[in-house]
Amino acid sequence: MQVLRKAFTQQLDQSVTAFVNSVDADSALIACDIQGSIAHATMLAKQGLLTEAQGKHIVSGLMQIMDEYEAGQFILNPVFEDVHMNVEKRLEQIIGEDALRLHTARSRNDQVALDLRLFVLGQIALHKVQIDLLKTALAKCALANIDAVMPGYTHLQRAQPVHFAHALHAFMEMLERDADRFDDLAKRTAVSPLGAGAQAGSGLPIDPKLTADLLGLPACFANSIDAVCDRDFVAEYLFVATMCSVHLSQMAESFIIWATREFGFVTFSDAVTTASSLMPQKKNPDPVEIVRGKAGGILGELVNVLATLKGLPLGYNRDLQETKPPAIKVSKELGGSLTVMAVIVDSMTVNAEVTHKAASDPDMITTDLVEYLVNKGVPFRQAHEEVSALVGFARETNIPLSSLPLSDFQKFSKHFESDCLALFDPKVSVLAKISPGSTGSALVKAKAEAAAAEAGGKD
Repeated sequence: MQVLRKAFTQQLDQSVTAFVNSVDADSALIACDIQGSIAHATMLAKQGLLTEAQGKHIVSGLMQIMDEYEAGQFILNPVFEDVHMNVEKRLEQIIGEDALRLHTARSRNDQVALDLRLFVLGQIALHKVQIDLLKTALAKCALANIDAVMPGYTHLQRAQPVHFAHALHAFMEMLERDADRFDDLAKRTAVSPLGAGAQAGSGLPIDPKLTADLLGLPACFANSIDAVCDRDFVAEYLFVATMCSVHLSQMAESFIIWATREFGFVTFSDAVTTASSLMPQKKNPDPVEIVRGKAGGILGELVNVLATLKGLPLGYNRDLQETKPPAIKVSKELGGSLTVMAVIVDSMTVNAEVTHKAASDPDMITTDLVEYLVNKGVPFRQAHEEVSALVGFARETNIPLSSLPLSDFQKFSKHFESDCLALFDPKVSVLAKISPGSTGSALVKAKAEAAAAEAGGKD
């Protein structure tokens, strides 16, 4: 490192320079750093710590660096250790001596805390757009397959018939919670730490609230020590991202199972599948499997950051540098997973005849038989026992429930009448559901139309 060494008698060893520099991670923070510096310089000028001309000079130089960055011409140099010193040195090359005034009343401690907050806020906004795109794909697929009925599962065993759309709507509910968590996280992240300095604040007449306002942040720090060492927002971002990735992994796992030859409920298009290097017949759902795999890495980064934070004493410590790469890595991995899953859903074909055949398994209608008896006035527990005995009889005689004559039903309950035999149509089963939030046909159709309309309004 070639800067900030006047009090030292030796240059930093080259191996140490390579070890402590953070330019790889900081490349993702360049725009955030420049944005923060523009706000800081503007505040300094308004507070009289810079002349108006000096302030404009600095801001114009920073805007030039931003232009260079956006054009791919501003590359961080490891010799200058981090994004902050790289920007400052480049500013000095552009505008000269006035660049030396930019760091007035500021430390790299509060500066990096701001950069990381701005980065996370940007990723939150991006992920919300990506979540909306995936929800839109799910909503369109659900509406396009509104009449498809499939087995619902518990313990990965066939349970009761449900609308395929109802299953997709379940994933939409998960994503809606993820979006809500990102919204809530944004409230705690949108706090400016600039003005905290190294950890004690400043004796100069700065205005941290003005800096926050210039950055569009609704709040600024209340405690200067906490401001520089707080990385709760990073850990929370990683948790919300982990929860979202877990939902994507569950979705991916379901789709992978449904796409197997054994199930055949859905078919992935050639655009999202890969070939085997050995077996010519294979059409592998690699992108979906990778989404499932990414969840483990994202979870690992959450544990990584929590383990880093748990051992730190109060105040800024250089260990906090290690909270940047996880946030940057996870933002890329989660963004890619959300985007790919939207493409997967858009290209997925639902095989309604196959799902209907599977949903026609007569054993899945046993709960409907119980409710049939309940509607006849039979106490639920008694109805459950009577239908259980009927199921046992069908298994012993090796005859499907739907093939038993009415007389056999009536051996177990006198309340069974001929209309109970119509219950074995899975579409009758889903049509009969009326409780809020259920797979009832009317409810699912209304949900599908509302979700598709909302998605269309966002296009």
